[in-house]
Amino acid sequence: MEMNISNQNKLGPANFMQLEMSIEKGEASSVKKMLSGLSMREPEKNYLIDVAKMNNQLSIMALLKNAPVRNFMEI
Repeated sequence: MEMNISNQNKLGPANFMQLEMSIEKGEASSVKKMLSGLSMREPEKNYLIDVAKMNNQLSIMALLKNAPVRNFMEI
């Protein structure tokens, strides 16, 4: 699954949904690819970590925990 990114370092709504679905399916390689060069806000990151935790996806949780966070004020 390839993510359509208009601004490659920010997480948009459609990309967020794709990332969430990949986490739920346990597609660690897809998640890793989607996270490459991506930054997200802290609430987004925490939510996705919770999704991984609920689905018992420990390797994906580790990937998400290492993902960079951008300032809330950055657009």
